Amino acid sequence: MQDRMCERAANSPGSAGRLQRIITRTRMIDLTLPWSPDCTPVPGHPGIQIEDLHTHEEDGRSNSIARFSLHTGTHIDAPYHFHPEGQTIDRVPLSCLVAPATLFDLRSEAHPAKGITTAHLWSIGVSPDEDLRDRVVVCFTGWAARMWNSPDFYSGNPFLDQSAVRWLVDREIAALGLDFSVDQGSPYPNHQLLLGRGIPLIENLTNLDRISQREFVIAALPLPVEAGNGGPARVVALLE
Repeated sequence: MQDRMCERAANSPGSAGRLQRIITRTRMIDLTLPWSPDCTPVPGHPGIQIEDLHTHEEDGRSNSIARFSLHTGTHIDAPYHFHPEGQTIDRVPLSCLVAPATLFDLRSEAHPAKGITTAHLWSIGVSPDEDLRDRVVVCFTGWAARMWNSPDFYSGNPFLDQSAVRWLVDREIAALGLDFSVDQGSPYPNHQLLLGRGIPLIENLTNLDRISQREFVIAALPLPVEAGNGGPARVVALLE
């Protein structure tokens, strides 16, 4: 039934039909981690806790209550996360989060508890003067796919060296996506630098190995938590 509905929409006249035809030709890859109590939380944050409010057996319907940190699983950090004058998640422009993206495949250069430098970027073919303005850079190491439910998720992760972060800031990127924590740990200098320049962080991505091209479109849509420092997100790669 859903397929028939999409076919009818694609054949409808006007701009809605044209947009639907584009959508039907687009391959979508879900980059979002499973959202469950198995997700390893940031140290010091509560894990995801879900309990029944109603059940089919007793109430004829299912409802649930959840308690969690906004920074668990796939989520987006708003500048306000580290800077009180920065944008909150409900104020981050969607144009920064639904945008052209460039994939940096760093699997050959990333190692547990080691920093990724600009030299590593150059070694995978990134040009020092590459034009990345208003693009989302997505850093791919394979870490989250392997470790998202491991107690070592935040203790042995690769991270970005300050040289790489400063270079990305100078490129005037729209946002930064990663499948690992951008920092090695407190005091989180990379969070401070990137968010201080108004660059949102799209964190804990997965399935990046399914993206078969360097350039694509990313759609990262956070919950618009009012005055929030971040929010859970569903993130999708859109490929022709």
